[in-house]
Amino acid sequence: MQHKSFFDSIQFFFATRSSGELVLFALVLALPLLFFLLRELNRYRLRQQALRTKAMILETLQEAQLQNQNFEIQIGEQNSRVSYSSILDHISDDRLEFNVLHHVASVWVTNKADIFFSVINKGIRHFHKFRVPIVAIHARQKSSTITTALPKGLEIGQKRAFFRIAPLPNTVRVLALWLLAPSEPLPRSTSEIGPPFLSCKIRRDGFNEDFFSLHVEDISGSGIGLRLQTTAEDERLVKDGQILCLLVYNESMHGEEHLVNFCCTGRITNIRQAQDNDATKILGIEFTNWALLEKGNKNITWFHQAKATGIGPILQWVTKMDIEQRKTP
Repeated sequence: MQHKSFFDSIQFFFATRSSGELVLFALVLALPLLFFLLRELNRYRLRQQALRTKAMILETLQEAQLQNQNFEIQIGEQNSRVSYSSILDHISDDRLEFNVLHHVASVWVTNKADIFFSVINKGIRHFHKFRVPIVAIHARQKSSTITTALPKGLEIGQKRAFFRIAPLPNTVRVLALWLLAPSEPLPRSTSEIGPPFLSCKIRRDGFNEDFFSLHVEDISGSGIGLRLQTTAEDERLVKDGQILCLLVYNESMHGEEHLVNFCCTGRITNIRQAQDNDATKILGIEFTNWALLEKGNKNITWFHQAKATGIGPILQWVTKMDIEQRKTP
């Protein structure tokens, strides 16, 4: 008996099958191949998406690094949470290195850190947050390097509440407060602004010529706390009342003095009695509009303040003071 070749067997198989059976057979063969191709295509898309996401993350972090933005690192659980202000020092393909002007205990290695930062893009400040494990901590006496993994994603629009800080000594030069009527328009020129309700001037040696009548209790990117003495005109200070404030501060922490003439309007969100002095009140004020006054220019260009974004110049000043404070053991 003559044996058929493998080719002859295949030819015989197809010759003895109906067209319907051949179509069914083709589908049976094609389905695994189609499944394999779709799976590989999906894997390719995921890889490309991951590469695009990583490129976006690196671009955002590099831009924040170039802008010398502050990164706040929060470690620990709610009842033992610590926070460090830092600068992004180095970016690699899978690691981030943060320079912290504070001693950081090595026990935090392998813990996960929540890191908050912002970056300015086309004049708008965008806030970001990510959570990553701490890979290493190189601690020195007054500074540390925290190494973390590169984040796999950024949470857009998720930010911590603005932290408040008492201004460092010798940083506030002039402080003045005006009360605004609800229907009163914003002044377009400094010549439209009359005598202040309260004011004080601080000399370079740190002496406040009217310290007990008015000074800054604390300040953040979204508001300011003003401490003032009780006066007969306190009935004009009410919750939701509108104020105009001039704050002249020294932006430079070291070297030559650089004064910023910051003008703002705000809404009084709360009024509380100072615990250390019955004759003193503290106004909690939320910024609503702001402007930077130029020397020799009477015109005022106002910018509206959205509650979620904070004021750029004040954010930078507060961050610088926070970092400077952390240098002191």
